[in-house]
Amino acid sequence: MPRPLAGRVAGLRPSATVEMTERVRAARAAGRRILALNSGDPGIPTDPRIVEAAHRAILAGDTRYAPAPGVPALREALAARENARARSAYGEGDILVTPGGKFALLAALMGTVEAGNEVIVPAPGWVSYEPCVRLCGGVPVALPMLDRVDPERLAAVVTPRTVAIILNSPVNPTGRTIGAEDLAAVMAVAERHDLWVIFDQVYADLVHAPSFARPHATPAGQARTFVVDSFSKTFGMTGWRLGFLGMPPGTAKAVQRFMQHSVYCVPGFVQAAGLAALALEAELVPGTRARFRARQLRAAERLSAIPGIACIAPDASFYLFPRVDADDRLVAARWLEDLDVSTLPGSAFGAAGTGHLRISVTAPEADIEEALDRIARAGLPVASAA
Repeated sequence: MPRPLAGRVAGLRPSATVEMTERVRAARAAGRRILALNSGDPGIPTDPRIVEAAHRAILAGDTRYAPAPGVPALREALAARENARARSAYGEGDILVTPGGKFALLAALMGTVEAGNEVIVPAPGWVSYEPCVRLCGGVPVALPMLDRVDPERLAAVVTPRTVAIILNSPVNPTGRTIGAEDLAAVMAVAERHDLWVIFDQVYADLVHAPSFARPHATPAGQARTFVVDSFSKTFGMTGWRLGFLGMPPGTAKAVQRFMQHSVYCVPGFVQAAGLAALALEAELVPGTRARFRARQLRAAERLSAIPGIACIAPDASFYLFPRVDADDRLVAARWLEDLDVSTLPGSAFGAAGTGHLRISVTAPEADIEEALDRIARAGLPVASAA
């Protein structure tokens, strides 16, 4: 028998979101017509002008190694964009271009977490937070944040081994944003205990509320905050694998070495596509945001009319997180098996999500309406007697 694999990979749980995507793909390959309300892919075709920018770059020979931290023009554009949005003070040298938002998160953790360090992670929260902490040798500590961040509960879980807290706003899976008061309280705890803050704002361009609080909007906040972001949700560029990390002053060169010794760089032609996307942001994003908002409001209203389901439209993203008066895993499994409608159980995002479902409104509108029709007719499944 060969030696066992390293525990860092052998002990990882599979991604619930990826597993459901694969189940849907397999079911469709077998001839079933699945109405997908589970996907984190926004379902937006990449604008042809973005594709053409990449094509031009390829034809021009931009197929060799790019600079490890990213092409200067894209880093400059990202710094300027973040400064305009957050009143921050990033320079080109504070931005690292990464192959997707997930790698930006991993890079931030690799730069801050030593073996045995604790990292506070939100619950319910994105399924990759805890595994990424473990891959860095850290210990994830889940903190319930379903409706708000309680600073007293946060302070109570901080120990001498705690080095960082991951914040996600807008939140995946719930779609809510962290309010300015809660965020200020969290930052006060972080300052008091000298914690790094890793802020995942991947859904920030899909905020429907009039304002959005960011921890890096002050010099003190920027000094301890790593900002994780991505082109995927905003521009329909999930397959392009393009993200970025905004870093506290003085940390970039060290964290860039992780990039150098792992993926090295994001292809230059992909970064050219990113530059084109930023130039089109004012034209493309408002319509996308309005379309998702209309779908959220419609779906929340229809779901709330079903006995045993309570749903409100959150203030961001393209998700809903309805409460169900049933076992959430049973509901998701039965709807997939009996109705050909795929959703995700809230408990897949941590125990704090139990009794909820994550529902996405990124499918074609006709598919969403048909899925809601099927759910309305069937209602919540009843567990079989033991």
